[in-house]
Amino acid sequence: MGPHRADAGVHEGEHAQYAAAIAGNLKKDDVLNIALSGNYGVGKSSILRRVGDDHEGRVVELSLSTLSPIDASKVDESVPAQARTPTNRIQQEIVKQLLYRAEPKSARASRFRRIERFSWGREIALALMGGVIVSLASMILGWAATIDRTLRPLLELSLWVYPFVALFGAGAIVAVRALLHGRIHIRHFSAGPAAVTLDEKSVSYFDQYLDEIVYFFETSKRDIVIFEDIDRFNDSYIFETLRSLNALLNASPQIKKPIRFIYAIKDSIFDRASLEHEQRKIDVALVEIIDPAQAEIVRANRTKFFDLVIPVVPFITHRSARNLTTQILRGIEHDVSPDLIDLAGRFVPDMRLLKNVRNEFIVFRDRIFAGDGKQLELSETRLFAMMLYKSTHLSDFEVIRLGKSKLDKLYEISRTLVSENIRRVERELRSARVEISRHAASKQRASRLGKLLISRIDIMVRAGSFQKSYGEYLLEGRAVEPVQFESLEFWRKLASNESSPTAGWHNPQYGRQKVELSRSDISALVGDSLDVDGWREADEEAESEQVRDLQEQLALLRTSDMNDLINRPDFLVQYEGVSQSLSSVAERLLTKGLAYNLIRAGYIDRNFTLYTSTFHGDRVSPAATNFIIHHIERGLMDEQFVLTAEDAEAVIRERGARSLADPALFNIAILDYLLGADSTDSSIMITALARFDADSTRFLQSYLSSGASREALVKKLTILNSRILSYLIEDVDLDDETRADLVSACLASLATKPKQIVTEKAKDYLAANYAQLPAIASASLPAARAERIALLFKDAGLSLPDLSGTSASVRSAFVKLGLFEMSLPNLRKAVGDEVGLALDQLRAARRADVYAKALAELPGYLDAVDGHVATNHLADRFHVVVGEVHEAAPQLLDRFLAGVSDESRIPDIEDVPEETWPMLAAHDKFPATFSNVTNYIEQIGGVDGSLAVVLASAEDISEHADADEDDKLGLAVTLISSSSTLDAELRAKLAERLRLEAWIAATDLPVESGELYPELVVRGVISGSAATYKHLASVDWSTRERVIAVSTTFAEWVSPVLVGADLAKVLASTSVSDEAKRRIVENADEYTAAGGRDGLIEVEKTARRLQMLVSFSVVEQMAGHRIETDAVLHHLMSYLDTASDGQLFGVLNSLGGAYGQLTRLGRDKPRVSNTPDNHRLLASLKQRGIVTRVEADRTPMKVHKRYGS
Repeated sequence: MGPHRADAGVHEGEHAQYAAAIAGNLKKDDVLNIALSGNYGVGKSSILRRVGDDHEGRVVELSLSTLSPIDASKVDESVPAQARTPTNRIQQEIVKQLLYRAEPKSARASRFRRIERFSWGREIALALMGGVIVSLASMILGWAATIDRTLRPLLELSLWVYPFVALFGAGAIVAVRALLHGRIHIRHFSAGPAAVTLDEKSVSYFDQYLDEIVYFFETSKRDIVIFEDIDRFNDSYIFETLRSLNALLNASPQIKKPIRFIYAIKDSIFDRASLEHEQRKIDVALVEIIDPAQAEIVRANRTKFFDLVIPVVPFITHRSARNLTTQILRGIEHDVSPDLIDLAGRFVPDMRLLKNVRNEFIVFRDRIFAGDGKQLELSETRLFAMMLYKSTHLSDFEVIRLGKSKLDKLYEISRTLVSENIRRVERELRSARVEISRHAASKQRASRLGKLLISRIDIMVRAGSFQKSYGEYLLEGRAVEPVQFESLEFWRKLASNESSPTAGWHNPQYGRQKVELSRSDISALVGDSLDVDGWREADEEAESEQVRDLQEQLALLRTSDMNDLINRPDFLVQYEGVSQSLSSVAERLLTKGLAYNLIRAGYIDRNFTLYTSTFHGDRVSPAATNFIIHHIERGLMDEQFVLTAEDAEAVIRERGARSLADPALFNIAILDYLLGADSTDSSIMITALARFDADSTRFLQSYLSSGASREALVKKLTILNSRILSYLIEDVDLDDETRADLVSACLASLATKPKQIVTEKAKDYLAANYAQLPAIASASLPAARAERIALLFKDAGLSLPDLSGTSASVRSAFVKLGLFEMSLPNLRKAVGDEVGLALDQLRAARRADVYAKALAELPGYLDAVDGHVATNHLADRFHVVVGEVHEAAPQLLDRFLAGVSDESRIPDIEDVPEETWPMLAAHDKFPATFSNVTNYIEQIGGVDGSLAVVLASAEDISEHADADEDDKLGLAVTLISSSSTLDAELRAKLAERLRLEAWIAATDLPVESGELYPELVVRGVISGSAATYKHLASVDWSTRERVIAVSTTFAEWVSPVLVGADLAKVLASTSVSDEAKRRIVENADEYTAAGGRDGLIEVEKTARRLQMLVSFSVVEQMAGHRIETDAVLHHLMSYLDTASDGQLFGVLNSLGGAYGQLTRLGRDKPRVSNTPDNHRLLASLKQRGIVTRVEADRTPMKVHKRYGS
């Protein structure tokens, strides 16, 4: 069913009633001005059209619907001022329509000669008449005979010449009339479109053209004039002029029938507001009346203009419009939503407009939904909504095709809102995920930092040369196990900075060996800021809920249409300098009316452009078409616009692959399609993106946040731009997991050229996060790609703290370049479980990389293996390793040697640099062979403390059988002389082991107290002879005593000269044999001179013990040295019978005291002890006449002497 007239409808019965009322009043002579009043859309035009139909041939319909107001500033100055008034402009239009309604032929007397249409029937009839006249004239004038004679050679005309002339003349006349029709004008009559103008002297058009108006009604059959839309200008004065005109027409004697005017007006044209708007003078009484009803009664303006006012009762309101709209659409098949019909009814209670919408809907549907438009699968509901919009926003609808309509503006703002809010939500989502991942990794972080802190404390202990044995780790002053430092509670408490716990180490057995660490110390040691936010306890449920909410927002934003966004006031966008919701923006652009509600309800959506014109395309969906129209053709990038793979393919097909370099095609869905299909066309867009200009970076931010093939894009960008790595790390805003994946993709795709630039921030990121990068941690990369990653790290000056988090291929590449920190776990990972970590083992298995790195970073290597593995395993290549270690770091050779295995020894020290000998000796790393020891002594200049270690360990000099005896003797003397480094026993033992063929002369050896000489004598290195004893004359007695003790021939070579002042020591020593002592006692007279009193005492004791007799001279010496009386008396007894009085008295006088008194006569009575020896002595003195009597029964005994001669 086709379109209907806008005024046709379902209310013909109601219209007929009004038309009948008007027809009845037209028959009344006193009713000449009839007003049909009512609001717009109530059906006034339909009623008047019915009146016109009922009075066909009598009605003149004058409509001012096309007359628009004139801007006074644009009117030419030549136009009279009075012609510019609204009333005169309306009169002008009325005059024009009246004058041009009359047929020119029926108004011959009018001064307006208008162009008439060429009438072939009339013209041919006139031409035939003219042709007959021409034929008669030719007959009278004889032209016909001349023509006949002229044409006689060709044809015989005879009497037919006259019809021929007549027809020829008629044809010529018709031709000339047709050619000249409308081309010749009489200037005075202004033929053609007559100009209706107002003279300066005329007041109005009605006045100036009154005669033409009267002539019109006089010559025409029209007697009813219908005025429509005359109230559009709110000019009530025009009704006064029309009423006057009507009165003049009806009073004119030329017009024989009454002329009636029928007006279609709105009631409000005569209210007070309209009059004030016209700036007309209002009755003072009217002004003073406040009540509008009373003012209307006083004024009663309408009644003085019209003879009859017929009000039209409205039959359509916002309440009934829904049903009426449904009835209007009932005659056609449609799929328009009833909800939309309800919405239209609320805002468009105008029957004419609703019918017009219906008609336009039918036409647009037939055109848009046909042909190529079928594939768009558009919605009739949305088409009807656009027709509503078209009918209510005509000018805005017209500029939709130019993309400058309010709908286009609102759509553009909605897409800006989507892009901005997606970026915002993605930022918030990244932050939320970072928080969750941070809390999830807290335990791992605590464990890692705890282990790191322990290792740092261990380094400090080692650097301080503290005794690690019995050492304890401290936490808040308490001894704890190291695992306590790996607890989450410790780090949270430390980060809170509230009564932060202290940590450290101490050795309780050494009070000063202590390490104390504050919070700032710990932070510096582990390289962590200890940010409290990073350690705070998380509300995991709340954070997870936040993530879910943000994900839902993202999903909504990516698929949302304008109506979705209008209903979300939490999504804001900048508009006119203010952040506001799309609903607010829509209200500003469209006001809160029909259009706003159509959009809010979703009836006008992003595809509104598709409903405004026919479509010509090849398999393009609505979304693709919309994207092309709104974005590509306008050069506006919308990276978030949702397209299916088919849509993306259609867009590329429509625009051509080369257009992919245009930023307007930078769209996530399009690039997803290109990368997903592995299309070669993707290189066009990616090459454009690699420029990193403003459009590229904006799109990359969006795509890298939510694109489906982000890693594929990064891989392609990596081979195009050297900044992609630093861009991913520094510039693009991503969550930690996504950033790690994309950086990993970049590393896995490194090319030789271009070489990626590694900034400081990128360097820091790689150092901190390499273990989380799949390309390094888990991916099985080809060797070449792994080597490129390692080279990038090398160029950046980075090495891996922990190789355990790397894949085999990447680990191999990093190990090859030595890009790992020296630690025991790293060394194990670098060489595998099959290879030992000692330097000789590393040299044999991985000389080029791991061994070379160990030498280059020897301090770190030694720290790493300290206490865990030997620094050298076997002796086979030990000398080579020693030489290379010495060359690499001579100052660390000692530490290296301290860690080698027991098997690590150098048979011949000449295989290593001489500078290493002392340290090798200090660690007992070569045998004490004759050549090693002699070479060492020769190089060093003697036996130092280091060699002493070797000799003490060996206690032997091996491999000397073939050595020269003099060399051995020289070595023995050197060894024996090394008293500062070797103990006496070891020197004697070493000299003994040399198996010398002859004794060493004691005089060749330095004099030395102690065990040396006794040991040498015992071991047969030197002889236990008088020469040896004499050589030791200057040493202490104990030394000589030990020599005597070990000398088996001392009794043979003992002499007063050798004994000298040591007589008492020799005789008192248990080390001297009794045989030797007998010889001394037997020759005591020779020894006592040097032996002194102590010697005499010991001679006395020895002689008594050995029951030997000493000489009387020795007894005299004993008495003279006041040796104990009993001892002297004991040895004197042997000489009582043989000694002379002088000899005996000499001894007794030497004894002194009572014994001296016994040598002289006298009355004194000395007292002596009651002993056997004294009994014998007194007996001898009696015989010698000194003693007379002894009182033996007393103690002491009392001796009586002779008184004298």
